[in-house]
Amino acid sequence: MQYSLKELRARKNWTQKETATKLGISVQTYNAWEKDISRVAVGKVIAVADLFGVKLSEIKIF
Repeated sequence: MQYSLKELRARKNWTQKETATKLGISVQTYNAWEKDISRVAVGKVIAVADLFGVKLSEIKIF
């Protein structure tokens, strides 16, 4: 099963700001990822999976 970034964030009960801070990015960047306006940067894909505790294949970002 694949989960959107919004679903994963909601499961943790985090705000976009909290999530962005944990990833070391701006809220605007995270918001763009979540809204599928831009893609997750290659260097952050593993950090996203680690943060949410899921496999890369479980994230709807590819």
